[in-house]
Amino acid sequence: MTQNTEGCLTGLRVLDLTDELGHFAGRILADLGAEVIKIEPPGGDPARRKGPFVGGEPQPDHGVQWLARNAGKRGLTLDLRVPADVDRLRALAREADVLIESFAPGELDRVGVGPGALRDLNPRLVVCSITPFGQGGPAGGRRGSDLTAIASSGNLFMTGDADRAPLRCAFPVSHYHSGAEAAVGILTALWDRDRTGHGQHVDVSLQETMLVTLMSHPSQAWVLKYRGQRSGAHNRVGETVQREIWPCKDGYVTFALRGGPARIPGLIALVNYMDEHGMAPAVLKERDWKTYNHNRLTQEEVDAIAAPIAAFFRTKTMRELYDTACERHLMLAPANTEPEVLASRQLAARDFFVELDGDAHAGRRFHYPVSFANWPLTRIRHTAPALARPVAGFSGGGFAPPRQAPPPRRGGIYEGLKILEFGAGAAAPLATRYFGDQGATVIKIESRQRPDFLRVLRDDGSGKLDASLFFAILNCNKLSAGLNLRDPRGLDLARRLIGWADVVIENFAPGVMQKWGFDYERLKGDHPGLIMVSTCLWGQTGPERAYPGFGGQGSALAGYNYLTGWPDREPLGPFGTITDSLSPRFAATAIAAALLRRARTGEGAYIDVSQVETGVYCLTEWLLGYEATGRTAGRDGNRSAHAAPHGVFPVAGEDRWIALAVHDDGDWARLRAVMGRPDWAARADFDTVAGRLRAVETVEKGVAEWTASQSAEALVATLLEAGLDAALVEDMQDILGDPQLAHRGHFQRLNHPVIGEHVVEANGIRFSASPHRFTRPAPCLAADSAYVYGEILGLPRAELDELTAAGVLS
Repeated sequence: MTQNTEGCLTGLRVLDLTDELGHFAGRILADLGAEVIKIEPPGGDPARRKGPFVGGEPQPDHGVQWLARNAGKRGLTLDLRVPADVDRLRALAREADVLIESFAPGELDRVGVGPGALRDLNPRLVVCSITPFGQGGPAGGRRGSDLTAIASSGNLFMTGDADRAPLRCAFPVSHYHSGAEAAVGILTALWDRDRTGHGQHVDVSLQETMLVTLMSHPSQAWVLKYRGQRSGAHNRVGETVQREIWPCKDGYVTFALRGGPARIPGLIALVNYMDEHGMAPAVLKERDWKTYNHNRLTQEEVDAIAAPIAAFFRTKTMRELYDTACERHLMLAPANTEPEVLASRQLAARDFFVELDGDAHAGRRFHYPVSFANWPLTRIRHTAPALARPVAGFSGGGFAPPRQAPPPRRGGIYEGLKILEFGAGAAAPLATRYFGDQGATVIKIESRQRPDFLRVLRDDGSGKLDASLFFAILNCNKLSAGLNLRDPRGLDLARRLIGWADVVIENFAPGVMQKWGFDYERLKGDHPGLIMVSTCLWGQTGPERAYPGFGGQGSALAGYNYLTGWPDREPLGPFGTITDSLSPRFAATAIAAALLRRARTGEGAYIDVSQVETGVYCLTEWLLGYEATGRTAGRDGNRSAHAAPHGVFPVAGEDRWIALAVHDDGDWARLRAVMGRPDWAARADFDTVAGRLRAVETVEKGVAEWTASQSAEALVATLLEAGLDAALVEDMQDILGDPQLAHRGHFQRLNHPVIGEHVVEANGIRFSASPHRFTRPAPCLAADSAYVYGEILGLPRAELDELTAAGVLS
């Protein structure tokens, strides 16, 4: 690959003191062009010792997790128990713009380099802390891991089969989400620094960050009073259970019978496809699909529709079905494994994978995702740092000051920023929330002819476009301007609003904005400072760009479905269609980075975010592991290759569970003591992680028998007191009553004019000097048209009335 030293954040100086919880945040900043120095303890970061290893032998520079999460960084070893090394860290912090750390709260304070002390040394320093539960509150100092953070977020409870324990993905999705969340927070704090001259402390909680993966379920449960439940390879829709993961000839595909009007053309196309093969019975061919409403089906109807579809899928391979899906625009996707992802023609056409110079480990070369967005200003630049080649310090000249500093803020960090959102569902709307919650003006463009599909996704046929809890929870702090883009007058008004905006974000199908004349190439001539983001499933280019799909398809295509489940059952995918929660964080990161660059250069940007690519980018270590070993890493329940026991265990009560991770031999000794040193646990080979892994079924059986009759809350308290990594597997009602989330103000009450009082959720970031704000509930459709077109664009009242009467503004 040709080295490109220019990046969006060229000159930004970052110190990375994180462990595996935070490595990904530094990787994202490095790919954006920042100079990131990874500070390691003597002997190297513990992640260097986690396999699989290139070449098979444990080598500190050959672990695929290390290679994947630390690419683009430089390394330096410091021992924070040695005063001289602490002084060296202080000296580096005086030069740095950003310091990222994941120590337990207060641990760095004890050696004199806590967030407050560092910012005293360098008032412009942004310090970001990434921890399992955040910096304060009743759980602030608790140990935590991917397993226990996800257990505490509700996602674990909702993922899996009803007759078995709740499940996590085989790879640490909380690390990926929190890394991107931290990147958004850091860049937001840097924007604030440009306005105020001061850095601040950014506090990221893995638990809280993972709540967004539930796609509003805790907030809906506040109104509807449900616990939630697991439905395996199915989805619960009203009183029915509808299959979503289907076996086929050589694997599995995802295909949903739900999804609202957007899915109806695909259902019709599937029936026609089946009929061509003589496998479409009358129950499918004679149905009036144009009036189909998945919310109004009986279970008998669901089963009658599903049975012939299931039989047909079993006659086809994943490739056959996916090729047909691309040709006929079916919302069907294969549960891809590593070979399918690496061989993707779409990824190849977008030059998504690169081989890095100097990356020949044991005579092999590997494919790295080049970036989280198709944007020249974010690219992987070099391999992870070798332990034996430390740097002396920062080499760059520093991050340039903005050419014209904006005025000091009085409201949120992004007060004065203007965002125009042509978005529906989750990908674009969740991205703009980061800015709206910090004071930006976000105008959502929609119409009664084409409303956001979340307004109708759970419609019972009444057509109430303002009564959707799902929509309301995801879209607070926004304005809604009705605009019929099928009318030339509507297109003219949209063009004028684009001229008003700093940022335009859209997630239409590729080509729609171009058809209207709103593609970036045509817009940038009149608006050179415009930042525009397109975020659809497969991106704007490539042979599969027109393939339609939602997050369920993105999860399958990126590999997450294949990686979640039991080895003896079908894949499931983490609850909540994971690319819908990952991609908005990367879109927001790209916008925040582009804003910082524009402040320094005056230049706008066009950013193409593929939702599937953001998911694959996060799974770099999965793909490198396959290339290094030739072995696929699939689903294995809740087990870990590095810890035992590591799982979810039953406790007293209906569907009650705890999560427990025993990371090392010291943890095992503490667990044995808590269990009363039972005979079964006294085997000498159990004293080592390797021995427990070899007999993992025996270990898990013994722990499960011990936990089964105990109270969940009391048992978790006992395990935590012993210093172990444990958590209650929280359901939706547990989440609503969680004292740590209450401490962080995660749920905020709003009063919606149609729905009434409900709660909305904060993101997982807290800023020490800039609290987030919930100033208004989600808008009713077109409720702000008079303000937007009258006050912002200056249309006279007579013209407003005329356009409203003609249906242009509704």
